[in-house]
Amino acid sequence: MIDPLISLRVMLVISTDQLGGGWRVVELLARHLDRRRFNVSLVCPRSSLTDRLGRAGDVHVYPFSFPVYPNVRTLRHLASLIRTERVDILHTHLFHGDLYGLLASRLVSVPVLAATLHNVNFFWETEPFPRRVRWRISSQVYRGMYRFFNGMAACSEAVRQAVCSRPGIKLRPERVRVIHNGIEISQIRTAGEQTAERNAAPYAFSGRARSFRIVTVAAFAPVKGHRVLLEALRRLVPEFALECLLIGDGPERPAIQARARALGLDDTVRFLGRREDVPALLRGSDLFVLPSIWDGFGIAMLEAMALEVPVVACESGGVPEIITNGQTGLLVSPEDPVGLAEAMKRLLQDRVLARDLAARARERVERHFDALGMVRSYEQWYEDLMRSKRGVGHVA
Repeated sequence: MIDPLISLRVMLVISTDQLGGGWRVVELLARHLDRRRFNVSLVCPRSSLTDRLGRAGDVHVYPFSFPVYPNVRTLRHLASLIRTERVDILHTHLFHGDLYGLLASRLVSVPVLAATLHNVNFFWETEPFPRRVRWRISSQVYRGMYRFFNGMAACSEAVRQAVCSRPGIKLRPERVRVIHNGIEISQIRTAGEQTAERNAAPYAFSGRARSFRIVTVAAFAPVKGHRVLLEALRRLVPEFALECLLIGDGPERPAIQARARALGLDDTVRFLGRREDVPALLRGSDLFVLPSIWDGFGIAMLEAMALEVPVVACESGGVPEIITNGQTGLLVSPEDPVGLAEAMKRLLQDRVLARDLAARARERVERHFDALGMVRSYEQWYEDLMRSKRGVGHVA
């Protein structure tokens, strides 16, 4: 270990105020890094969450604006913060966080520059033209940046393998450490219990005693598979009274809303946008579905598992590192609406099986995906990086 008398100064940089997977990891690090070993500061856009962290008193929170195109003024501002905090480890997250961190580190000396890969950046294969071309170029530029970083962490083995093998600039696998995301299980359960009643009004279905609630939490992008989910729902509505809550936002949301109307699912699908009460919405649900064509991890899926909500997901990306098919949930092939509908139907009909899978899923989350375990892994990574800080390519 690093000398216990020395407190390493860690600055976390994230370029969004949206509460996705990246933000949740940053929040957990900011709150739970061992203060005897680490001095923590945070640079990010202002939000209610940053205000809460700032009031905690042991995190230096610096509100920061991240223009799409970096300029000298903002880079100098970030460099000044790095200098003021005398940062040992600059740990960046998401594209603009990584870009700003890299450029600012050229203006002021930083012993260790590190980044976490929360997904496969710019999954261009699923995008329409011309965005597909633009994102493919951006993907290569993005991965090219990482050659200047001392180390990278990936939220799953699937993400690590993808950034080391996809077309374009490749990273060496030994330079990327896998640290699975974690969740605060007790806090999520408490948040769910505080609003145990359903906080989205159920629909009235003629002649049917009750409806099943299905929840999906994902950004609206082609890779997230919302179109596949809608096709699966179309096959189920003749047999089941359903309400499907789609939580999240993104560029494809208008197109998905139009597709839902075209399929006659107006009375089935509800678009809730971004929500901060996801545990409460999950708590009153019968099924969690992750239809992603490719997904790096899936923190919302962990939350569903912790709340004993049965899971159906596509066997893609990092999902099989969380769900074991037939033991802790059901996995189906990506882009297969028939298979997805059959798996959903199976759990809606067989509630004993659904409860059994959900109970084992809860146990798996408790054993392997607790937040403090994730934080301890990052602490070890930080110390390993400091031991090998002499140059890029010498990280553990």
